[in-house]
Amino acid sequence: MIAPMQFMKHYKFTIPTLAAVLLLAGVSSLTAGLTGAIFTTDFTGTVVNGNQYDSPCSVFLNGGPGPHAPAHAAGLPDGDYFFQVTDPSGKTLLSTDPVSNRRFTVTGGVITAYVGVGGPAHATYPNLNDSPSGLTIELANSSCPADFLASPNNGGAYKVWVTPVTSFIGDPTKVDYTCGTGCFHGFIPSATKTDNFKIHTATGTFCLKVVKQDNALQPVAGWQFSVLDPVGGSNVYSTDSTGTVTACGLAPGAYTVSEVSSSIVISLTVNGASVPNSTIYSFVWDTSQPSPFIIVFQNNLFPG
Repeated sequence: MIAPMQFMKHYKFTIPTLAAVLLLAGVSSLTAGLTGAIFTTDFTGTVVNGNQYDSPCSVFLNGGPGPHAPAHAAGLPDGDYFFQVTDPSGKTLLSTDPVSNRRFTVTGGVITAYVGVGGPAHATYPNLNDSPSGLTIELANSSCPADFLASPNNGGAYKVWVTPVTSFIGDPTKVDYTCGTGCFHGFIPSATKTDNFKIHTATGTFCLKVVKQDNALQPVAGWQFSVLDPVGGSNVYSTDSTGTVTACGLAPGAYTVSEVSSSIVISLTVNGASVPNSTIYSFVWDTSQPSPFIIVFQNNLFPG
């Protein structure tokens, strides 16, 4: 007869191990359902549940609801979350950065911080529908349009997923994770909120992305740029925490981008190519040009 202590030592199981086995087998009933809602929007957050975009760089995540949102748009529970972009079926992962780089925090039912690590940052902007602390998060990181991949769906449809960090199955330092039937790249449907959207890039408009860096290649936040458009309109934009300004839905024509405050430019690149240093750059965009059109000003702001 086997002694009780020997039996327990030989056949010992732990609850986390059993749960992991069941989840890998496609049994997700152990995971409680996620309350609340998400939706895609523009960078201001004022577009509620938008589903048509002209560029992957113009799609932002909103956790809702904010003080002016409809009562049924419940906010996510407080905590940290991961997100991913897939095709509508969820079979094809379209996000290209590590899961850990697609992480954000919800406080008081709204997104209040981007806390991703391990890849190019995802830009955030003040959510005008969730003032004063709410944010929107760009689904693509700063390498857009390289991130994320084009959907294989013929209609240009995509799906964004959000799940609590504690419900993710897999290694978040990796881009993808095969987790078995009923699990999509580490995301369990019963512990996930999703929203579908479409991107149609052949609309004849484009996104302009302006980046500000110091001489150590670090992002500079709060730096202002003026953008003069083809009809003579001028708008002033301020860089976010990633040193980036993004404006989408721009029509073809002549544009001039200039720094509002003067500084010494030590490097100016346009779509990855070096051009003569200046605090002003003018260009003409047409449908043969890339979108987004990316201008990077590197300035000697600090000694070194």
